[in-house]
Amino acid sequence: MTLAITELAEKFQPEHIDIDVIGMKNTPEFVDSKETIEQTYNETLKTIKESETEYDIFIIACHLDPNLDQLRTETDKVIIGICESSLLYSQILGKRYSIVGSSNKTVQLKTELAIKYGAETELDYVGYPDDSIQGDLKERLLSASEAAKEVYNSQAIVLGCAGFVGIDSYIEKKLGIEVIDGVYTALIIADGYAKYHNYKMIK
Repeated sequence: MTLAITELAEKFQPEHIDIDVIGMKNTPEFVDSKETIEQTYNETLKTIKESETEYDIFIIACHLDPNLDQLRTETDKVIIGICESSLLYSQILGKRYSIVGSSNKTVQLKTELAIKYGAETELDYVGYPDDSIQGDLKERLLSASEAAKEVYNSQAIVLGCAGFVGIDSYIEKKLGIEVIDGVYTALIIADGYAKYHNYKMIK
């Protein structure tokens, strides 16, 4: 996952920020419950505190936005969650949407996040790839996204896992609807924030 995010960051070509990708070492391999969310807190906070002098913005690359509110109280740096950024982006589009997450374990958690971020009214469905379908992850995500489009008439798909990075364009071309990658939207916000900050400094 870290490699895929690094590749996306290199392709992003930001105008106002430099990007480093830092992998977490002492955290659960999969974050898919309230318990595993709690288990990421200490390591994430430690990483932020050790890096505060080097960075102005941190992106938490997990679509459950683990401990986002708590972490924001521990630093004056900007911290962006990829779920929050992707749902904000979907609201800007003004379209009904579905979330395709990693497994059935995260369905309720993602529904709660949609409510928290005020995006529940437009939410049609929270799904996940069917592991019984033949093919690679890309094809399983396409199948889950297609089901959301056909069954719920969703006009957009939010990819609900940082591990799905780089698959948005493939699904969008196949289905002809908007597909939103939270890592990319978080990078857009980070770069835009830096641009706006620089603009205010020279006014």
